Amino acid sequence: MDRQIPPDGDPRRTQGADSHSPAAGHATAHGGSDGLLEGLPPEIQRAIVQPRDPAPPPEALRGDPEYVGRPPSYPPRPLGPPSVRDGDLLAAVLPDSVVDGAELGPLTVRAASVRGDSHRWRGECRQDALGVTRLGPAGGGGGGGAGGGRQDFAGTDALLLLAVADGVGSAPLSHRGSHAVVAGVAGHLDGAAAELADALRAGDGPRFHALADRAVAAAAAELRASADGPVSAYATTFRALVVPLDPAVRVRGFLGVGDGGLFRLRDRGWWNLEHPATATPGTAPGTGVIDTGTAALPDAYQQVDARLLDPSEAGDVLVLCTDGFSGPLAGEKEFREHVAEQWGHTAGVPQPSDFLWHAQTRLKSYDDDRTVICLWEGVR
Repeated sequence: MDRQIPPDGDPRRTQGADSHSPAAGHATAHGGSDGLLEGLPPEIQRAIVQPRDPAPPPEALRGDPEYVGRPPSYPPRPLGPPSVRDGDLLAAVLPDSVVDGAELGPLTVRAASVRGDSHRWRGECRQDALGVTRLGPAGGGGGGGAGGGRQDFAGTDALLLLAVADGVGSAPLSHRGSHAVVAGVAGHLDGAAAELADALRAGDGPRFHALADRAVAAAAAELRASADGPVSAYATTFRALVVPLDPAVRVRGFLGVGDGGLFRLRDRGWWNLEHPATATPGTAPGTGVIDTGTAALPDAYQQVDARLLDPSEAGDVLVLCTDGFSGPLAGEKEFREHVAEQWGHTAGVPQPSDFLWHAQTRLKSYDDDRTVICLWEGVR
């Protein structure tokens, strides 16, 4: 077998030719000339002897999140977190940012929640919460359980719950409230999954409203019962989408208490699904006025906005968010155009890490926690 010639700069080129020297023995062992590789198939010999192809150069680093308009005042990265010894263990262990997602039949989800720049600056925790949760039959119930494989959800009662909650900034335990409400509503909606699926399949808005009311009221009651002190300290808004996994059911349900946003992105134009009278294609999804007063759970459990949405079209993106994201989306044209460029149907669905980077696009004066979940309809 031919001897491999070490490349220029290889230390073996400077060793003596004495085949009995340790260096020479090392070279022949790896060069394959001492008989150790004899008898192996040629492709195995080549794999051992030939140098590996150099690793491709790393992609350019993303760097700081992008911003539109004037540069923001705060640095765009996590600073000091709360301490365990501050007395609030949940606040101390909550991560600065979370990212999630799912691919279920023709539905693709990306979700991110990011601590606001002002909370980072003051060393406070993220008060927002999110949930991407499967309701109803699991595993084989939809033909595509954990572990991947073909997903056939035809006829299933399984649902997808997409939920965001925004702890009220002035409430000292609102981070507890936001996470408790997301989990609590998910649990109670799961108990009514079959009824919810029937209501969505039949397009029965009143029935859906009744089931949503019941779930929110039950979750709010649990939060009030577990509160250690005034329930107002746990104040949080909440909004969610209930999405059937059966591809034949095109109706989606919305429920919410308090502020935030629900939009549809279609062909780079925005529709405000909470205030449709104020939105037309390509224009501002809202008035741009930020309302700092809002209904909040657990007290406002009787103020649930629950209804069915018009069916989406293939390529549409439903955008559910807290007011940290709906504020700039409603008030800043440049921000809307930037987001549409990143998430519109011609751009495809971003990877979770890219979605997190997109969600952090910054604007001066918008420094609250930011949570956003996007549902791509029939897009990969």
